[in-house]
Amino acid sequence: MTILTNKIRSGPGKVFYCEKCQLGILDDRHKIKKRDFYDNEYRKKFGPELNKTSEYSEIFDAYVNYQEQRVATVLPLVNKNSRLLEVGCSTGHFLYHIKKHVKEVIGVDYDSNAATYAHERCNCVTYGMDLLDTPLEEGSFDIICAIQTMEHVEDPLSFIAALKRYLKPDGWLYIEVPNLLDPLLSLYKNKEYHDFYFHEAHAYYFSPKSLMALMEKATLRGKIHYMQDYNIMNHIHWLLTHRPQPDCHAGLGVARLPSLDNADDRIRTELDEFMVNVDRRYKSILASHGYTDNMAFIGKKEH
Repeated sequence: MTILTNKIRSGPGKVFYCEKCQLGILDDRHKIKKRDFYDNEYRKKFGPELNKTSEYSEIFDAYVNYQEQRVATVLPLVNKNSRLLEVGCSTGHFLYHIKKHVKEVIGVDYDSNAATYAHERCNCVTYGMDLLDTPLEEGSFDIICAIQTMEHVEDPLSFIAALKRYLKPDGWLYIEVPNLLDPLLSLYKNKEYHDFYFHEAHAYYFSPKSLMALMEKATLRGKIHYMQDYNIMNHIHWLLTHRPQPDCHAGLGVARLPSLDNADDRIRTELDEFMVNVDRRYKSILASHGYTDNMAFIGKKEH
């Protein structure tokens, strides 16, 4: 066991690293009190804008327009008769888009206020509690999604076991987590991003190897899908300025070169098209090597 870092985003803190399984483990992960932390503390420290407590409407608006890749990945797994459950639904920015493609969506989140907002915004049933405390029927869902959630839990294996209880025998699991092979962490030399990346809310840091090992231990069969959310301009910004962008929109949206408002529309349009193609190719190269900011396990229970 080695140490990945002695500093996390909020200050001193250790993340240990198992070289054999390629898994990062936060030293103080047991101190996270699930319900209290996510109901009262999480949104004060972590949101779409740095150093700002965001309203739930702001969280929804920050992420709802950047679900296209996620929805496209899930679509082949569902149909108009599917019942979909999202565990860790936050304000419902994914449910908002996937809802029209399935029969029913239901959301669960430890943050009860976020779950309430998702219910109101997406007009669907949500629960602000632990999945096992809900009245949901076990074995009743065609697909269960956990998006950017499993890295927060104290015991990932127990978390997966709970998901499996509510899944139909031939149902799909979509479990998405940050990738320890994030290019800004593993490809480029950038100490500031390294210090920014590790923080107190993520108990585990998964590599493709450790994620697959966990799924095999949980008796699941499937494969990993790699996805790069942040665009090439976000990476260039980090490499040149050594700090994050002020908000998530510039990094998650269409990659564009900054230009003057009165710049010639003809050349600006061509440059915009050029950057879209560059960004698409950049993300494709990263995904082909597994060096993306996020990855998702897509699979089923072994029979």
